Amino acid sequence: MNNNEQLASQIPFPWQSAHWNRLDRLRFNNQLAHAYLIAGSAGLGLPLFAEKFAHLLLCPHPAEGRACGKCKECVLNSKALHPDLYRVRPQGTSRVVKVEQIREASEFLSMTSHAGGPKVVIIEKSHQMNLSAANAMLKTLEEPNPESYLFLVTDSASSMMPTIRSRCQRLQFEVPRFDDSLEWLKKQLLDEEDEVKLLVAADNQPLKALELASSDAYQVQQSFIADVCNLSAGQSSIRQLVTKAAKLDEQVAIGYMLNVTIQLIKSAIKGSTGAGPESPSISRLVHALGQTESSSKVLAERLLSFYQSALEGRQQLASSTNPNPQLIMESLLQQWVQLPFGLKA
Repeated sequence: MNNNEQLASQIPFPWQSAHWNRLDRLRFNNQLAHAYLIAGSAGLGLPLFAEKFAHLLLCPHPAEGRACGKCKECVLNSKALHPDLYRVRPQGTSRVVKVEQIREASEFLSMTSHAGGPKVVIIEKSHQMNLSAANAMLKTLEEPNPESYLFLVTDSASSMMPTIRSRCQRLQFEVPRFDDSLEWLKKQLLDEEDEVKLLVAADNQPLKALELASSDAYQVQQSFIADVCNLSAGQSSIRQLVTKAAKLDEQVAIGYMLNVTIQLIKSAIKGSTGAGPESPSISRLVHALGQTESSSKVLAERLLSFYQSALEGRQQLASSTNPNPQLIMESLLQQWVQLPFGLKA
């Protein structure tokens, strides 16, 4: 069993159980809505949730709120070959879900079921539908087919058209308590791995922490954060960071900057000068903030202003328009350099 299969076998994860049980009750009572917006942070396993619930809907012999895993339908689903389940996501290097993909999904829903049961469409990164795709989706939502279900998965629901959000039942997944995430993560990791360090770095998103542990992603993340912190002292350059951000994916890079900024805001508000954050680079910035002549209120306001700009930048990247990632990163890094850290090379 590979890692993805092992994870899929655990669905629903502990932080997903409440939504799963609610949907299962609705399924049992034939009260499911036509479309659901499955929203929450990227590291909570929402695509896996949608996939496994689709398997439950397509299984003719479910037991205790789970697909049986043995019937013909379940075997097809285990191989991603079920003819009544259709998946949509940005293709190749594209950042967007295109109108042709949504039209094909809509046509799929209008066709007769192969197995005589429901038909299901899962749209990952649904916030990345371009404008034409979003309008086509709106038409599909307004004219639902009987015995068909749509699951729109997103980690940026605010980037979606309000008319699409309003026509879906929303399932908002929250980040679990840190202790609960830690308990789950410990069971997935080898003994020598530092689950606390990984979970902090992943902003308490369990699957993101697991991803950091299973590759060199943690080292790459910490290297980028160090360069961002060193930028204030002139020890790295905007050009270098823009190049690194492109390799990481700009949305991921901005996420790292948001996490750093949150830690600095907390330190500014508390007036802390200690080395609370585990990253030496962030600790250096925390210490520098404590030595500046600016008041904690001014520092917090400046950092909050940058945080808002970073959120807007990430939202632009996730939008259905055609953003320029390089310009967005350059603008954010130029704003970062202007923050009052008072560091010197």
